Amino acid sequence: MILVAKQYRGNVVESFHIGYAVAVNDKSEVIFSAGETEYPVFIHSAAAPFQTAALLESGAVEKFKLNDEDIAICCSSHNGESYQTEVVANILKKIGMSVDDLLCGIHPPFDKTSYEQLILQGRRVTALHTNCSGTHAGMLALAKALDVVAGSYIGVEQPVQQRIFEKIKFYSEKEKIPMETDNCNSPTFFLPLFNLALMYRKLVEGADDYLQKIFHVMNMHPKHLAGKGRFDTDLTTILHGRGVSKYGCEGVRGIGVRTDDGHTGIALKVLSGSWKAADSMSIAVLKHLKLLDEETLIKLEKYESPAIRSHSEKSIGHIETEIVIDES
Repeated sequence: MILVAKQYRGNVVESFHIGYAVAVNDKSEVIFSAGETEYPVFIHSAAAPFQTAALLESGAVEKFKLNDEDIAICCSSHNGESYQTEVVANILKKIGMSVDDLLCGIHPPFDKTSYEQLILQGRRVTALHTNCSGTHAGMLALAKALDVVAGSYIGVEQPVQQRIFEKIKFYSEKEKIPMETDNCNSPTFFLPLFNLALMYRKLVEGADDYLQKIFHVMNMHPKHLAGKGRFDTDLTTILHGRGVSKYGCEGVRGIGVRTDDGHTGIALKVLSGSWKAADSMSIAVLKHLKLLDEETLIKLEKYESPAIRSHSEKSIGHIETEIVIDES
């Protein structure tokens, strides 16, 4: 099988997006696959919940009195909405650091309204608005807890990243993991889709105390994970404590879902890197696995067939995903 997302302009198919996905159960058995289960991808921010496990293990939560909102924003790729940037700023205050210590770079908020408000208020965009600022605040907190030089916390050989790397290896059950630099300047890990699915099954299962806590805070504060109009926030909210979703970058996503029969971990990659196609494919896989009921599917309809809009927000097309069976 393979995932094919057709991108329509009007009623005409203009583009195709090909996707690979894999789902695993409690026995680490593959229960669904589209494309290559061992297809390697850079997991980007889909690693964030597992990076946060290193923060919990360090004792930083107790040392700096970090609360559940703080931990949730460390697991995020947020929109840069004001309530999200405030949480990041509060973490920096608790650990005695400033926005200038964040090494994630600067880009405008993903949320258009938040960006417009900054412009109207005459305020500049800072690193707080970068989607990975929460993850980086968590890394800074880890550096402070380890009593190492915070200014080099993104270096691959530095104690912060080594602690994180050990967690990624542990949860992925993969010892040799290539790394490159992510868009936010920190290391990103090159893993087969199977191993990423395995990680998300462990997250939703609550395989240890750290993942139990992280799963809990992600469900308690889903708006912190992404924000307004984002699949990860809406799916996690609608599942009411039964699952989580985390987008990485370039069409990568990890999803974990609890059912009466057990736990399912899903990893997905859109080969073109399309964000909208990743949303549509995610619904297609969840629907195929019968992990969403009809009421939930209706609430997520805008992601199943996301609209393509012009620069003036006029709907000019949409995306639809099919699971194509390879009969060759």
